[in-house]
Formats: sequence, structure tokens, C-alpha cells
Amino acid sequence: MIFKDYYKILGFETNRITIDDVKIAFREQAKKYHPDLNEGSDMAEERFKDINEAYRILSNPSSKRKYDRSWNSNIGKKRNREKNAQNINQSDTVFGEVMNMFFGAKKEEKTKKVKDKPQVKGENVETMINVSIEDAFFGGTKKVSLRAIDRKNENIFCKNTSRN
Repeated sequence: MIFKDYYKILGFETNRITIDDVKIAFREQAKKYHPDLNEGSDMAEERFKDINEAYRILSNPSSKRKYDRSWNSNIGKKRNREKNAQNINQSDTVFGEVMNMFFGAKKEEKTKKVKDKPQVKGENVETMINVSIEDAFFGGTKKVSLRAIDRKNENIFCKNTSRN
């Protein structure tokens, strides 16, 4: 599911806004991207549709709450984790160097070495597949698409058989 950032679409940096702010921002963006003022521009038409959708969601308090909840549970947590990881990496340079002297390379440096390793034909590939409880118990088939070294997609069928 693709989440659109309705706050950014209306020109906000944060979600701490009032309904009056939403109305004002909607009018400004609607004037700027209205299809009658931007004839022949498909981008302006799509942008205007997004602006209308953002206004419809954010101008209603209950739909705004639902949107905020779903945004925070799907996108916001990931962004916060990324920001925290960046802050930790920037703040612990001296501490990390001292720890590196005593305990070896950092975790990030180890993962970089693994990622930089060239692919070898015939090498094992590990992946995670979501499986329902029924498929895990009764058995099922999943289709996995892998990109080979020569950039061709290869479809592999993984069959899970149950032990009845």
C-alpha cells in the first residue's frame, strides 16, 4: 500500500495543524495547481487530485486521526528509527573508535564488507516469506522471483509440505 504524505502535499512540515490551516493551505495549493490555470499539464492535474484528496482527509477530524494513526504505524516508526540510527552513528564516533580498538570492527563495517562481496553463481540465497498458519500446517506453494547475475528474473516455486 502506498501512503501519500498529505501534509507535504498541502505544504506542511508537521502534522500539528488546525482545520483552518488545512483550509488555507488547500486554497493556496488549489489556486496554484488548478487544471484551468495549467492547461495541458498532466502533472498539475494529478497534483490537483492529490490536493483534493489531502483536503478531504485532513479537513475531517475523525479521518485525520485515522490517517495519522495509519501513517505513524507504517511510515513514521520507520523514519524515526532511521533518524535515531543516524544520530547514534554521528554521536558515537569517538566512543566507537575506542570500542573498535578493544572489540574489533563495528557492526556496520562488517555488513558493508558482506554487501560489497561480488555475487557468485550457485551461491545460497536466503529470504523471508510470510506464510499463513494454514499454509504452514497444511502445506502450500509460494512463488519467489529472484534476479540472476545476468539480470534475468528467475521464478522459483517453494513447496512446503506438512508432516501429517
